[in-house]
Amino acid sequence: MILYPEKSNELKNYQQPQNAFLPRRVNIPLSEEYNTVCKSLVKPGDVVTEGQLIAAPSSRTKSGIHSSIPGLVESIVNCQCPNGKTEKAIRISLNGSFNYLGKLLAEKNIDSLAPAQICEMIFENGVVNTFNTLKAKNLGQQIKSFKGQTLVVRLFDDDSSCITDRLITKFYIKQIFAAAKLISKALARDTILFVKADSQKIEEGLLEEGKHFIYSVNESRYSLGLKEKIISGFNKTKTDFKLSKNDLFCDASTLYEVYQSVIMGTPAINKLVHISGNCLKVSCFLNVKIGTSIRDVISQIGGLTKTPKQIIVNGSIRGFSAGSLDMPVTKYVKSIQISSSKTKSDSVIYDCINCGNCRVSCSAGILPDIIYNDAINFNELSDFTKKMISKCIGCSICNMVCPARIPLSQMINTLKEEIEVKKEI
Repeated sequence: MILYPEKSNELKNYQQPQNAFLPRRVNIPLSEEYNTVCKSLVKPGDVVTEGQLIAAPSSRTKSGIHSSIPGLVESIVNCQCPNGKTEKAIRISLNGSFNYLGKLLAEKNIDSLAPAQICEMIFENGVVNTFNTLKAKNLGQQIKSFKGQTLVVRLFDDDSSCITDRLITKFYIKQIFAAAKLISKALARDTILFVKADSQKIEEGLLEEGKHFIYSVNESRYSLGLKEKIISGFNKTKTDFKLSKNDLFCDASTLYEVYQSVIMGTPAINKLVHISGNCLKVSCFLNVKIGTSIRDVISQIGGLTKTPKQIIVNGSIRGFSAGSLDMPVTKYVKSIQISSSKTKSDSVIYDCINCGNCRVSCSAGILPDIIYNDAINFNELSDFTKKMISKCIGCSICNMVCPARIPLSQMINTLKEEIEVKKEI
């Protein structure tokens, strides 16, 4: 299925990202990774510094949260997040001097770092793996629990309506390679596979000698950037090794965060975000402080030219529909698209018309309409239905082809989470 193929010459219109304007205040959610809520370590009236740990999880398997700006903790507020959930957030007003912003930071000598030290630095600095933005997880913990053989780095976005990872690859390929080497050392493995789109030009001479490989995929075919598709596609090639679900899959955005964390010594307090849409004068690529509202971000590029009717975070295919411009940028936000009513389609959910489109288009070969019917009728899930749910790769194609606009992908993902929870009990 061909959907929104990005033109390579579009990337030529961008320069290296600039720092976004400093917000007067930020709202930093206490939930920055999948299925995790941290406990605030600060209270209203406390003074915090840039990069200070302000929230920590109950378990060491999750990452903490750092203040993106220096200032005064105003309050703990309810905050609607880009993923549609309402979370508690720490509101901080800007005040004081910076520890990182505006400082001339030098690369640290990391040659002597042991694997455990690299892993701990990634963990302590709160780096989140955004390979799957729907389930962003702490990278340090993924390294600690690693059971595979290969580090896989995707250099383009899984959603073909986005170009964030391509932009990061364009400007920071040396940093990506350096970070990949670090993670490989932390994993105690030497095989790294870089997955790129056909149109991307990568300087292979930058790769160090060893088991470092580049694998190209057809960028015009959506879903080839998903984990399952990368595995199945690569394993059909003639190579000395194969991929498995136990391997560690990261994206360019995550590798850039690793570089900033370990080599530059900066906690995860910023995010590179691509902002676009027909409500804006220009598209741009900005380095944004975590907790900055979308409204504050667009003020830097001239504000709105039209009344926005749709705010899409992380792509029109697999992303979220944000409900307000006041939502904060979080660790799992990579792109923001702001569109007027001209691009907003009918969002009413109708009854299933039994057209069969979801079955025909499903790349995993499951029956989304059957699963949906069981769910809305509160039927007990059969072993056959559970097996179908487990095979879903979350590509969301069933959503796009459904004329009734039924949220099939979201419903299947919810059922999958419920099944996983029951297994853990």
